[in-house]
Amino acid sequence: MTGRRIENLAGDRGYRGTKQVGTTKILIPQAPKDKDSYYQKRKKHKLFCKRAGIEPTIGHLKSDYRLSRNFYKGVRGDAINIMLAAAAYNFKRAMNALLCLIKNVTEKLSWDNFSVKWAF
Repeated sequence: MTGRRIENLAGDRGYRGTKQVGTTKILIPQAPKDKDSYYQKRKKHKLFCKRAGIEPTIGHLKSDYRLSRNFYKGVRGDAINIMLAAAAYNFKRAMNALLCLIKNVTEKLSWDNFSVKWAF
């Protein structure tokens, strides 16, 4: 999309494929090498932690937003399916934030003895 190529890609421990695709290196979590500097070790650790942090989100998208099975055809259908699932996920997050805001406003109005029917 942006024209910039990915240099390093984090995989999980179960990945048993090629180590490099084009110019992209695929890194798998393992014990750090002795020759790696402290900076390199921390950089790899942060990359793997970032990847591990999105695993629950991917799991929720698969189970709650029908991302596990794709009924659309081709690569474009895959992209459409992912975009629809992500849009539904973000819409639900926005609606939960709006609900929380409304609850906070009504709670504050009830503390100040204002009538809720005049609040909106």
